[in-house]
Amino acid sequence: MRLPFLIFLLGIAGLVPFVFLGGSIFIGHLFAPQPRLMLALLAYGACILSFLGAVHWGLAMERPDIINDRTTSDLDRWRLIFGVCPAVLAWLALYIGMVANPRTGLSLEILGFVAVYIFEKSGWKKGAIPQGYIRLRLALTIGVVISLLLAILGT
Repeated sequence: MRLPFLIFLLGIAGLVPFVFLGGSIFIGHLFAPQPRLMLALLAYGACILSFLGAVHWGLAMERPDIINDRTTSDLDRWRLIFGVCPAVLAWLALYIGMVANPRTGLSLEILGFVAVYIFEKSGWKKGAIPQGYIRLRLALTIGVVISLLLAILGT
């Protein structure tokens, strides 16, 4: 299944702040520390990681029987449970990054993005994730991880 061009375009647009901030931190640290950019990247990463969990809530909630019926399918139950996990991890990464060490927070976000992709890839193999979506997620995950690594290496 091919995704509409708008979804592809918006996915790439969401990657732009990662690339800009990660690259700016990497290059900028050659001249001076960039703590505000690190926090901006950390906060943006936490927002997007939370959003990825919300996607799965949307997939579960799009079915009218989840609201009207007393039973929830195993797949929808897993989607609802999993949908909360990225938000909790994003909050933890943001908190640790702000209170203790931004590099540690960015590292946790990397783990979160990779874990979400692995979980989604598992769901895709079972037919629970659209094929076009999983390809886009792979490309975006690679872009995000590279950007976050650049920021970590730039400090």
